[in-house]
Amino acid sequence: MLSEEVYHADNLFEKINGKAPLYIESGFEKLFTQRLINKENKDLWMELFIFDMASLKNAFSVYSVQRRPNVQFLPDMQFGYRTADSPYFVHGKYYVEFIASSKSDELYKAIMEVAHNIQTNLPADKDEEIPELTLFPQDNLVTGSPKLYLASAFGFEGFTDIFTAQYKLGEEIITAFFSKRPDSKEAQLVAKSYYDFLLENGGELKTAINKTLEGKVFDFYDTTEIVSAAGPFVYGIHEAESQKSAEKIAITLLNKLGKGNK
Repeated sequence: MLSEEVYHADNLFEKINGKAPLYIESGFEKLFTQRLINKENKDLWMELFIFDMASLKNAFSVYSVQRRPNVQFLPDMQFGYRTADSPYFVHGKYYVEFIASSKSDELYKAIMEVAHNIQTNLPADKDEEIPELTLFPQDNLVTGSPKLYLASAFGFEGFTDIFTAQYKLGEEIITAFFSKRPDSKEAQLVAKSYYDFLLENGGELKTAINKTLEGKVFDFYDTTEIVSAAGPFVYGIHEAESQKSAEKIAITLLNKLGKGNK
């Protein structure tokens, strides 16, 4: 076991240079790291990273936007998955990940023991939830796909606190999104700002199949974008291949958000 190290916003780049801005923009407060080495085989070691993100939502955001593809989700964790060699998970306001020296069953078992010790012994509000995640319709939802972009979703600075999720219709994957704003006026303003962003960057309005979405559907470089507002929600579809499928998911989401606002 090597001595622990602690990093703050002013020196986080020393440990995770390329990713530091993401964490800092997401509410990062402190990083605790420690390397643990097998006593019998010094080539087997793990490095533990515990990011204090100040809130569950912030921790979920950095967990979700960095999630690797084709992972195995861990059912005993609120938000957690594993790759071939390491687990990644949220524990209350903390985001936790490991670096493993190699792919080894022995090492992975040791890493999971440390992970379970963290869940047992590191104080956190285990009953806290993210209520917005319940607003996504469940039919055709891709398991584990929801994400939270706290800033600059889809490359647009005006899109903050954007939740996304993927839906599968046949072989198509459709990304739906929404954000709950303080009131309907701000929701309309945010939707309009993204509407203008699409037009300024080559988007063209299309005739909607469903008249509820008239004036909200764009062709954006041969993909379909939808953006609208309903009550305090901004919602839509991002870069769908099929307009028909995009509108189907958009209407399903609109109906669910309407129920969630009652």
